[in-house]
Amino acid sequence: MDTHEEDRKKLRAIQAVFEKAVENNSIGDLRPYVDPDFSFVSFTDSEFDNFDAFEQKWSLTRKDMIGSGKFSTQLNPEPTLFFDEIAVCRGNSQNEMIDDKGVNYNFTSHWSVVFKRNEGEWKVLRAHNSLNPFSNPMLKHGVKKMIIKYSVLSFASGLLLCSLLTYLLMS
Repeated sequence: MDTHEEDRKKLRAIQAVFEKAVENNSIGDLRPYVDPDFSFVSFTDSEFDNFDAFEQKWSLTRKDMIGSGKFSTQLNPEPTLFFDEIAVCRGNSQNEMIDDKGVNYNFTSHWSVVFKRNEGEWKVLRAHNSLNPFSNPMLKHGVKKMIIKYSVLSFASGLLLCSLLTYLLMS
């Protein structure tokens, strides 16, 4: 018999709030589930020591990366570990991001969340999200765009320079 089944149900309910908040771009919906000592480390290696700073950066990053596009995530947790008033959750997530130009990015990330029971309710104390930098589809897309851009610029500059040199030599 699982002595923590009720706790697992409560944590899954928070998971559902998080997934919906990501999809609706309403990360503030998590505020009731956040401990006063909340901190977070994001896949961009940014660290936040309070929820307000995290929420502000979330909004700015989402606007920059997605614009009017969409973002959704499905958390796939591993079994939670319980230590008295602490619950340690971890797993991976399947993420889909569609930017405002319609470019679709699908990627997996890994996460961990430490919950603390506060007056009988589970609250997020510490969270971490990581993304493999070598399989990051947003980075790959950006690098590909830069390679094409600078290749075209180099070709055009070389063509212009050769044309100018040819003109000067033929005159």
